[in-house]
This record gives sequence, C-alpha cells and structure tokens, in this order.
Amino acid sequence: MTNGDSAKSTATGRKPRPQQIADTLRMEISDGLYPPGATMPTQEQLADRFDVSRPVVRQAMGELARLGLVRTKQGSGTVVLDSTVPTKPSMVHLAPYIREAFATESRTVTLDLFTLTAESMDTHIRTQVARIRDGEIEPPERITVRVMIPSTEALLAFPRSVDDPSDTRPLERHRELTSRHAPSLVEALMSLKDAGLVNEVSARVRTVPLTPSHKLYILNKKAVLHGLYRLVEHPVTYKGDTLHMLDVLGLGSTLFLYTTNDAPGAGINDPGFVEESQRWFDSFWDHLATDAPFIS
Repeated sequence: MTNGDSAKSTATGRKPRPQQIADTLRMEISDGLYPPGATMPTQEQLADRFDVSRPVVRQAMGELARLGLVRTKQGSGTVVLDSTVPTKPSMVHLAPYIREAFATESRTVTLDLFTLTAESMDTHIRTQVARIRDGEIEPPERITVRVMIPSTEALLAFPRSVDDPSDTRPLERHRELTSRHAPSLVEALMSLKDAGLVNEVSARVRTVPLTPSHKLYILNKKAVLHGLYRLVEHPVTYKGDTLHMLDVLGLGSTLFLYTTNDAPGAGINDPGFVEESQRWFDSFWDHLATDAPFIS
C-alpha cells in the first residue's frame, strides 16, 4: 500500500484535504518515488488516486510548488525539482525510520516526539496506521506515543508576520494547525485499539510554554532523529488573505540520526546522545509540560 492509499483511506474514512495530499506526495518525493526530473502523475490521475476533485489536487500541487519541490511546464506536466537531499550517512529523512519503528521485531512501539505542530508526524503516523489496518505489517502488541508541542496559549517567537509583528493571524493559524493535527494523530492511533488490532495503545499530548528551536524524535528508545528549525519567509493564504510570514518549513526537512549500539542502519553511533535525549524529554514532560486542553 502506498502513502497515497493511506491519504485516500484515512482512519476515519474522510476524504483528504489538499494539505494531506501535499504531505503524502512530499514524502514520496523525499523517499525517491518521484526523483528529480521525473514527471508527476497528471491532475486527473491524482484526483482518481485520492478520490478528490481536480481543484483539490491543484491546491495540493500548488503547495508543492511553493515549497520548491515541483514546477509545472506548459505541455510537459509537473516536474520534480532537484531539492536538497541528505549527502551524509548521518543525515536522513523521517519516513523510512517511522516505518522501521512500526515494523519492530519486539512488537512494542515507543515514540517520544518533540515538535512544533505535529503536522508532519500526523501524516507519518496515519500512514503506519493504514499499513496495519491493511495487513501490510503485523500489528504490534503495544504502542506508546508521547507528543510534546508548544502551548497554544504561549506567545511564540514564530510564526509571525514579516510586515506587522503585532498581527495575531500567524499565531491563530498555528494554533489551528496544532489543535487539528495533534488530536488527529491520537485519533488514528486509538482507532487501532478500538478495532481490536492492537491490544494496548497509549497516545498522549502535552504542551510546554516555549518556542522550539529544534525537533526531536526518539524511536523505540534506540534511535534519535534531531533537526534544527530554520526560519524562512514565505506567503501563506489564511482566511482569504495572503500573509507574508516568518516561519519554519518542517515537512521533509533533513534530520540527523543518532543510534545506540544495537540499532541497525546508518547514523551516528552515539548511545550517550540517545540516553541524554531521553532524559531531556522525560524532564520536560514530567516537570514543565501540561496536558493539552484540546485532547479529549
């Protein structure tokens, strides 16, 4: 089953939004399914694949173009651009490691995630939920996920308007993203327990009153993916207005991989960093974070 199939058949059965389609295609580009120079499927093909209208597909492709991933040429279709890809063994993308985490032989999945909005992780988690539902991978016996994100009440340093730093709309948009994607992630995971596919599922979201300068993903206590947020200026359409925002682009960003001695694959073998990352996460989770008010 492809990532696109998971976007088409979400855990709740709803048709995907343009951003979900863009996220799925972004991961497929990152994973090499559509390499630089390749022509993307036509709008008609994508509309059929995701079971949506062509205007929805156009919005999704517009998002990919905004991120500098594709370019539409008259008469030649939409072509994948040569975007930045990892050049060192320690530099990785998220998708294959999330897949690996859910295919663990220990049958226990443990994820501790510190991120800005949970937007990209929502997409990745739902992809794995769909793989389990469709029998592509054997269901684990236990899933424990902890997500730590900024408080929706905090006055974050970013996102903010470039033209008017006092404009509250960038933060309003951020709060909407957070309050949409974090519950979506929890809902998808709990659906596995409700369907009787996984015996034990714990999915919790807590918030901290700070602006993250990095993202940190601890996978099965054996690997850490760490990435710094880089600020960029870009236009965003919000409630019919175009906002010139200072923000970070998290989807598909390059991460650094640190592993323990018994973790397979590439990356930097640094058990000390993995252990210290776990202690850092636990200390913030236990002493600073509070339960997210938008999670029922």
